[in-house]
Amino acid sequence: MYRRVVLPTDGSELAMKGVKEGMRLAESLDVPVTAIYVVELGEIALSESAQKTIKKKGEQALEKVRELAEEADVEFEAKIMKGTPYKRISEYAEDDDVIYISSHGSSGFRDLFLGSTTQRLMKHADCTVSVVKGLPGIKKDA
Repeated sequence: MYRRVVLPTDGSELAMKGVKEGMRLAESLDVPVTAIYVVELGEIALSESAQKTIKKKGEQALEKVRELAEEADVEFEAKIMKGTPYKRISEYAEDDDVIYISSHGSSGFRDLFLGSTTQRLMKHADCTVSVVKGLPGIKKDA
């Protein structure tokens, strides 16, 4: 069915909703996951200190996914990439992959109906994209 589950994350609680759903699928299908953190720098020249801070944030985000993969006994790979998130993720994912992504990430309300990265990824990815509902500031009763 799927060769791999691709799990984009920005480290936010909302993004982790998509990660957790994708991890459950990977565990049930016994396929590996690749967690991706994309740093969008644009034309900005950053100091070495700022670059280290950004890299550390990415490593922390990916470590959360690594821990879930270990708990689920799922093969895990992590990638930190530079560029535009939807472009880098869609370029990385192959036809027989599935991308699990939350409807919203750390930007929260920037695009109320669907996060901009998620929207663009759905239009550009050549593989299946599964969007997990994760609305900022809205909690359901258990």
